[in-house]
Parts: sequence; structure tokens; C-alpha cells
Amino acid sequence: MSSRFDYIVRISLLVLDFILLNGTLLVAFEIFDAYRLMLPGTRVNLFYITNLIWLSLTALLKMYNYRSAGRYSHLKNATLNAMLAFALFFGFYLVLVKQDDITIGFSLYFLIQFIAAIGCSRLALKAIIRSFVRNTRTRKKIAIIGFNDTARKLAEYFSGQKTSFEFSGFFDDDLIKHQAMAVPVTQGGTGSSPSSALAANIKGSVKDIIDYAITNNIKEIYSTLLPDHNQNVQDLVKQADQHFLRIKFVPDFTNMLRSNYHIDYMNHFPVISLRDEPLQEIHNQLIKRCFDIVFSTLVIVFILSWLYPLIALCIKLSSKGPVIFRQLRSGQDNKPFWCYKFRTMTVNSNADSQQALKGDVRVTRLGAFLRKTSLDELPQFLNVLLGDMSVIGPRPHMLMHTEQYSAIISKFMVRHFVKPGISGWAQINGLRGGTETNDLMEKRVEHDIWYMEHWSILLDMKIIFRTVFNIFKGEETAY
Repeated sequence: MSSRFDYIVRISLLVLDFILLNGTLLVAFEIFDAYRLMLPGTRVNLFYITNLIWLSLTALLKMYNYRSAGRYSHLKNATLNAMLAFALFFGFYLVLVKQDDITIGFSLYFLIQFIAAIGCSRLALKAIIRSFVRNTRTRKKIAIIGFNDTARKLAEYFSGQKTSFEFSGFFDDDLIKHQAMAVPVTQGGTGSSPSSALAANIKGSVKDIIDYAITNNIKEIYSTLLPDHNQNVQDLVKQADQHFLRIKFVPDFTNMLRSNYHIDYMNHFPVISLRDEPLQEIHNQLIKRCFDIVFSTLVIVFILSWLYPLIALCIKLSSKGPVIFRQLRSGQDNKPFWCYKFRTMTVNSNADSQQALKGDVRVTRLGAFLRKTSLDELPQFLNVLLGDMSVIGPRPHMLMHTEQYSAIISKFMVRHFVKPGISGWAQINGLRGGTETNDLMEKRVEHDIWYMEHWSILLDMKIIFRTVFNIFKGEETAY
């Protein structure tokens, strides 16, 4: 449902971003050439690389498709993701090429300048969209048949698409009942909810919609009542054809499915999934995998390379046994993999069956420190590089615990649809460490599934920052 305005916005954004990217790069060249001459070949390579990175990322994030351009909130999120990923990949490129004539000052100046320019362009676009919405008279008028949950959500969608649509009202045969619900009394006084405000937009019964549409220049009618369930709708289809009105059907699955179900298409067949999983999309999988490779490589090169020998020496001096503790854990699709950690316990026969508890005598003094600071998890960045884990995701459990909890906790196995992570949404929300009760495990599963349904690269970055913050702050459940 893309309008002419949306199309113009998409093309304009593509051209404007191209100009801003290359313009800010040219400005950075001119300013820094006053201090240090950059080789011509380096300039050409930077033009090629920056444009390639930006166009690839915006294509993967679908920044210029109708959904992102048509609503400012989608465009803002896509832009933030693209800018973050661009800075990451640009930095990774500079680390790989190691050219002396590309200074840190030049790189930071270019990135800051480009980010500021893109930010200003998005603010300007927001003002243009507001002005267009305020002044345009060409929005397509929409009416909806039915007043169920699907109809209300559809109305909220059309109300948000102010550059393309104008929602005119509902038409429902149970008019008296819904009008009585229009202004409910709330606890502690009178007031209205979003549902009651929408109920006030009921214009009449289903049989009235054709006359109303002709009088009010309505172009499209969306019915949440299917022809098989309402004889009036079948008659309306015939009348609509005679008056050049389009009727489209939106099936109501609210009694069968959760609110965040996802509809996709295979050929021309609609396929309904029980939940929206962004990481089922190939481009999102590629973005997350590239981020994992870049981030884990940086950690291994700049942190683990010098910290590993120090921790290994301390472990060897503190207790007998290997430096690395490895354990079979449940991975994506419940496939077992060897998970690596710095050994934090004395060698014991219960390591594969008993979780560490508060005050556990098996934990060494050094091990307690490593657990408290999460340094024991650093070897798992090797698991990330191998592809068994992700930087962020549900924490992997021992095979025995997976079998145990899957039998008593609903949807426990759903968390295995994605790769396990070194840290996760549950861990930064106080659900780190042992799960002594079923209630704690149920909450962890709820948080893991929420993460699956709301994944974005920005969410991963937020979890990383919160994880680092919690490490320095200290956590009671880290034992």
C-alpha cells in the first residue's frame, strides 16, 4: 500500500543519502589535506568502500522500501540501525587495510559529520511529512466493516499512515452495543480509552456503508467479516462493484492467534506464523552473523589475546585441573555443542548435572571473581566465531536441564529457535545465574521469547552496554 508521496520520499532519501555520504567524505578530505596529504588511490578506495558498505546495509535493512519511508518511526529505526552498522563495518575496514594515510582523526571527523548530516536530513523529513499531512487533500479515504480486535488494529494502522490514508469510520451491525461502550467510566473518575475512542467512530450498520462511501468519497472498504459469515457482505461486494468501490478482506484470527502473529506469503498463499521472528529473515541473519564475527574478532584480538595467558596462569596456580572447562550444551534447534569457559571450580564429578549455587564449595576463590566479573565467559567468543553461539541470545543450558525443564515448562524449547548467546535480555533484567525454582525459569523463558520477537541490532547493542554496566556495578545473582 504505497502512495505516490511514499515513492517520492523513497527516491529522494536514496539520492539525498548518496549526496550526504560523498559530500561529507569530500569535506573531510579537504580539511585533513591541510595537515596531511592523502594518497589519490586511498581517496578512490574510500569512495568505493563507503558507498558499497552504505548501499549494502540500507538494502539489507530495507531502508528505502515503502514501510520505512511511509512511516517516520520505521524510517528512524532503520536509519539508526544502518548508521550503527555502517560505523562498525567502516571501522572494521580500517583495521583490515591499516593504511597510514587514513588517520583516526579523519575517520572520526567523517563519521561524526555524516551521522550529523543524516540526522538533520531525517528531522527535515519529519517536518516535511507533518506539513504534507497538514496540507494534503489527496489521502485515500478508508472505511472498515466490523468492530473486533482486528478492525481496531487496522484502524490504528490507517490512522498512523497519515501520508497515505484517512480513516473514516466503522460499520457494524451491533451498533447499539458498541455505542454503549464508547465512553466507559474508569476507576476513580470518567475517561476514555483508545478502544472507546475508536468506538465513537462507528458510523452505522453494515448495510449503510455503500451510501456513506458514495456520499463521503470513500475509495476502499476493508472488511474483517468474511463473506461466508455474513450474507450482507456478499451483497455489498456486488453493490461496491457497481459504484467503483474496492472491498478487501482482512480475516479475524484474534480468537485463535496471539496479537503478534506474522503473515507472510509463499507464492500467492498467505502463511500465518504464531509469532513474528525478525531473525527468520535472511538479511537479519546475515546482519547478526556479520556483527558476531566482527565483535568477537575484536574481543579476541584486543582483549583475549593478552588476558587469556594471565587468567590461565592464575587458574593453574590456584587449583589443579585444565584452564578451559568445556561442557555439552543445547544449541540452536536443540543441537548439542561444546561450550567453552574458564574453569572456575575444582574438578568434580557433578559439573554436568548440578548448577552452581550461592556459596558453592566447588567454586574456587579465583573462580568466584571470574564469575562475578563474567570473565569466565570470555572463551565463548570462540564459540561465536565457530558459529555455535551468538554474542547476544538466550543462555545455553546443560543437556540434562534442557530435558528436565522442557517437560515441565511451557514453550521452553521455543528459545532454541535462535542461537544461544554469551549474554541476553533475561540476564540484563535480573535473571542471570542459577534458576533454583520453576518460576525463575519461566520468567527467563518469557524474556528469551520476547527477545526473539523483538530482535534488532540496536537491541543487541543495548544488551551489550547493559551487560558491561552490570559487570562493573556487580550483580547479586552472579555466583
